[in-house]
Amino acid sequence: MNLKRYILVLLFLFFLLQPEVKSYANVYIVFYATYQGKTGHVGIAVSEYNFVVLEEVINGSKIEKIDTQANSELLYYDFWPNEDQFSVWNTGKNIEGVYYKLPIAKENEITVSTLYQKGIPHKEYYPVDGILKISTTWSQDQQLRKILDKKIVLNKPFNGRRYNCCDFVIEVLENQFGFSFKAKEFIGLGWSSTPNKLYRSMKDTPGFMIIKDAGNKMNGTFFGQRVIYKLFNKKAAH
Repeated sequence: MNLKRYILVLLFLFFLLQPEVKSYANVYIVFYATYQGKTGHVGIAVSEYNFVVLEEVINGSKIEKIDTQANSELLYYDFWPNEDQFSVWNTGKNIEGVYYKLPIAKENEITVSTLYQKGIPHKEYYPVDGILKISTTWSQDQQLRKILDKKIVLNKPFNGRRYNCCDFVIEVLENQFGFSFKAKEFIGLGWSSTPNKLYRSMKDTPGFMIIKDAGNKMNGTFFGQRVIYKLFNKKAAH
């Protein structure tokens, strides 16, 4: 262990011994709309932090405290089917899923700005349609990351009906913060959580703030914008 890493470990341990210190940041929910043949998607991004030393004068003496401060970088998680080819007939089947935790390399940093202007870096390659945020603390974010990392290790299969990209995000937020979302809509043979319905439900949930408004793109149903649209527009994007 080099000296720099050793110092960071000591700072981290020292910080843990100071529970009264709270640092505030945000968790971002990232949306692509189900719109004009596109399936849509949902992911979640958690703030990254720097350790900072704060000075406080108490009874004439300077006291140093270690705090955390959210920086502009984000740790992004999402969940995809291994083969991203939607069909009404296979939505209830388990298929292999792929869990992402990005960025892999420091130079490929993800920020609100990159999501806003460029989109997620591994799949869609165009700006996201909507971004919502909730305010959190450092300790909440660390717990959230543990939950997300555990989901990656468990490697639960993708199921369009019971466990898709929306359910991945919903489970984490409901378990951690006690939210309750109405994200299900009827698609062909049963009910599934969908990006558009989840966006509308989250947007109306107290505690969520709109960073990028997806507007009317989120008003359509999955059946209408994805299933029916594709029937009449064979060349539409997935």
